[in-house]
Amino acid sequence: MTIEAGEIVVWVLVFLRTGAFFLGIPLFAGKMIPVRIRTAFGLLLAILINPLVPANLELATHFAGAILLAVNEVCIGLLLAMTVRMVFFAVELAGHMISYEIGLMASNSVNPLLGSTDATITTLLYYFSLLIFFVTGLHYDVLKAFIMSFEILPIGAFFLKANPTLEFVNEVNHVFIIGTLISAPFIALNFMVNVSFAVLGKAVPKMNVFMTSFSIRILAGLTLLVSSLLLITSYIVDNGRRSVEVMLDIIQNG
Repeated sequence: MTIEAGEIVVWVLVFLRTGAFFLGIPLFAGKMIPVRIRTAFGLLLAILINPLVPANLELATHFAGAILLAVNEVCIGLLLAMTVRMVFFAVELAGHMISYEIGLMASNSVNPLLGSTDATITTLLYYFSLLIFFVTGLHYDVLKAFIMSFEILPIGAFFLKANPTLEFVNEVNHVFIIGTLISAPFIALNFMVNVSFAVLGKAVPKMNVFMTSFSIRILAGLTLLVSSLLLITSYIVDNGRRSVEVMLDIIQNG
């Protein structure tokens, strides 16, 4: 059994796309998962799907063309991964806004998965969204969409859209919309607490409004957070499914 040079080139290009994808998707993007583990997952997926991948290696006959194809595959993998991560960026943004509104912005905790220090609410919501992502089977949909990307944009093909980044920019805009929608009840809660204690401070001048309102804001905010978990779950699931569609649409030629 002989292996032709073209087959090796195709496998390397497939591995570059899968490797870049696993470097960027949630769970594998953090510092807690060693690079070797992420690379191994990308290598395994590349081996499994390589026989099914269509390829056009006209440019690979030249060194400059091969480098261009390699960069193209890495960019595609990272773009698809970032599209999925947009859901988690929205949750993290909402976590920061919620922490600010209920007065827990100074309460920080280490996120071992990402290797960063964030507000406690942000870290909790990130792990909650990650749990929902796997429990609802969204990771299967993401992997299926990623494999379909080789049919939509085969190895050796390039974006034909005039401006493929426009949809990605729209996704960034969508992150702020979803983050604001999730945190909107907490913004309203903070407003009502401030107005209530402003009136109470005028009625009872000797009352320590600041300390009392601080405690009430935290208690009411945590209560609202627990009661809003179902709503947050629906946002995560809906936008997770939407991200799967965007993954394929953002690389769709034509």
